Amino acid sequence: MENYDKEFLDFMKAKYRITLDDATDGQESQIITFAVAWNVWKHAKRIYSQNSEISISRFMSDDHSRLDYIFEEFRRSKKAGLASQLFLAFKMGMERHIRWEEEILFPLARRKLGKDTAMLDELILQHKRIRGSIRDISGRLDSRDAGLENDLEQLLAGHDKMEEEGMYPWIDDSIDEREKGEVLSRMKA
Repeated sequence: MENYDKEFLDFMKAKYRITLDDATDGQESQIITFAVAWNVWKHAKRIYSQNSEISISRFMSDDHSRLDYIFEEFRRSKKAGLASQLFLAFKMGMERHIRWEEEILFPLARRKLGKDTAMLDELILQHKRIRGSIRDISGRLDSRDAGLENDLEQLLAGHDKMEEEGMYPWIDDSIDEREKGEVLSRMKA
């Protein structure tokens, strides 16, 4: 059995009311919830425990990967309760990720870019579409609409690529270590 850390076990007990004993007593839904949560927890802990030597690109791309993982687990889930929990975790993570971009990264990029903000304008428009897709899926969690889920997956793939190959590297190249440290500190807070 893995060596779970106390903070994770406390989180599971408080959030899901599942203990390690519950997760190992053979109840499939609790075992799945525990296993998915542990994998997400380990991934997030690795990302967010790193300090300012990490780039904006790496930090944000790792968050994309974390969110993609949660969304994939949601799509695979056949159990309604677990699917709802996973989708809620994905939705909350996306809201935070978009907030980081729109409140921290994009204003910084606008100051550096001046009037040439076509990429930022497009990314903000895509954020509106992403929020709308998430809202649509949230409204149909009981009936699960594979078409809506596919659409969101495709939208995120193109959006993430635009950020990871364009916006994030540009920001990394445009700011100094002090600014990068300040940005990452605000996002990790």
